[in-house]
Amino acid sequence: MKQFVCKVWIVLLGTILMGVAIQLIVTANQGFDSVSTLILGLVKHTTIPFSRWSQLLSLLFLLITFLYDKQLLGFGSLINAVFVGEAIRVSEPILSELSFIQNSLIASFLGFALMALGTAIYLSADFGSGPLEGMMLSVCGILKLSLKKGRIVLDFVIVAAGLALGGRVGIGTLFAVFLLGPMIEWFLIILSKYKK
Repeated sequence: MKQFVCKVWIVLLGTILMGVAIQLIVTANQGFDSVSTLILGLVKHTTIPFSRWSQLLSLLFLLITFLYDKQLLGFGSLINAVFVGEAIRVSEPILSELSFIQNSLIASFLGFALMALGTAIYLSADFGSGPLEGMMLSVCGILKLSLKKGRIVLDFVIVAAGLALGGRVGIGTLFAVFLLGPMIEWFLIILSKYKK
């Protein structure tokens, strides 16, 4: 029971950090991570808010991962699917009021670093893959790619879909596509050494 509670707290910490990081990236407005690019494209065509789209896409990604390999999922997968969107919703009014974050390249890069760290913390709990991470692991398994290459391929496809829907890209998008996967892998290596 103690191990279960510990894993829940680790998953929540990583998940909340991911949600706040995503909102930081969106507020910085220098180009977005792949899923945010897709969501911002979807928002243009619907009345569904950003945070709710985050949750809906998370559930869709979980379903796809379940169909590929349900063993990749766990209780943490559901926590992540729900609470990333909630962390975005709660942090949005706070971060949007901080003028030094708006249109800031430094804030954008900080957001990506925090997102990579949050993802690595979440994955280190080994409590089920998050929605996007499950998709990433599925892509890696299907295409026989390393973690960082699989993430690059997945991010590229999602960004392309976001652009087709009218989403925008910027320097932050390139950062997300090409460096987010390697950063997650780097943080996972550091966290695995810490766990040992």
